[in-house]
Amino acid sequence: MELENTEKIFKALYNSVPPIGFMSRKKRIMAYIKVTKKLQDMIDNGEADQEEALFVLSMLVRKHKQFQKAGMMTALNLQAIGSKALSDIGFDFANQVRNNIKLHAIDKEEDPDIV
Repeated sequence: MELENTEKIFKALYNSVPPIGFMSRKKRIMAYIKVTKKLQDMIDNGEADQEEALFVLSMLVRKHKQFQKAGMMTALNLQAIGSKALSDIGFDFANQVRNNIKLHAIDKEEDPDIV
């Protein structure tokens, strides 16, 4: 993990977080999907690795209040959202958030794929 690259990725994602509205579940989840899809594209293109991506997401949660709300809303509703709506990194991070708040992880193989 190269600090300069990590900072570049963080800034790109930080600036791409869309507005989440006031108490809008849908806008919060859509913001999370947008940011994590952009990060997944960076992983797929070799611009980031899994470890770096998870680190950047954890920093975004700490430093960007809108993304924090988006991430929490997604984690709380992960079972209803289903894995097909999220990128791999988005699903993995939302599951980590669930673990941190003492909720059971959602198994990708057993999720209902409800969107």
